[in-house]
Amino acid sequence: MDSVFQPLRVNLGQQVYEHLFHKICRLDFEPGTVLGISELADQLGVSRSPVRDALMLMVAEGLLEQNAVSGYRVIQFDRKYIEDVFVFRRSLEMTSVRLCVLNIRAERIENLVSIWEALRAADPENPDTIERHLIADSEFHQTLAEMSNNALLRQALDRSIMIAQMIRRWQYTGGISHRQFPYTADEHLLVLKAILEGLSRCSSPGDGSAFEARSGTLTGTLRWQRACRPPVYPTEALGS
Repeated sequence: MDSVFQPLRVNLGQQVYEHLFHKICRLDFEPGTVLGISELADQLGVSRSPVRDALMLMVAEGLLEQNAVSGYRVIQFDRKYIEDVFVFRRSLEMTSVRLCVLNIRAERIENLVSIWEALRAADPENPDTIERHLIADSEFHQTLAEMSNNALLRQALDRSIMIAQMIRRWQYTGGISHRQFPYTADEHLLVLKAILEGLSRCSSPGDGSAFEARSGTLTGTLRWQRACRPPVYPTEALGS
């Protein structure tokens, strides 16, 4: 059910941004949809300025494209773009794993393992499974980013998560099979279990050499395991 926009006149630009961001991520505005400042301002009952600010912010975040002819448009997906998003995200995961060794919270990792093992066995035809996957995927990457203790890495992951979830939702709501559900679960479980395995092999790091030893154990294990599993990207909706 679509939410009704009620301008509060406090932090209005942020409120407009959050409203439009939600509609884009939920595919109320589908890929390729042109968004006009005046039309949106009229619909929301606000001036053009906060709408323009919100749209410009989403251009900077990669959710919208801007050109002189059509104005603002929700990004469109082609095969190369989708592959680029997920290649980028995988590389960020590896960096997060390496940096998180000083801040690993075993209980959070174990909780995520439980969540993804349950999702691995969930019914892919159940509509709730899509939302559970998206929520768990966001929690997975946010946990890695937080434990990495790197603000820039967290920002990059946040952006990649937004776009990746748009792609996932676009794929699933387009009637595409859900065969990638178990693949995603297996990928995340591989990372989480590599972290736990690396943690069990190393004592608490007390200096730089210990940090390198533990991070090398984690990333080495993960690289080897991933080498045995070629990546599968959600490009099925584009056809052959």
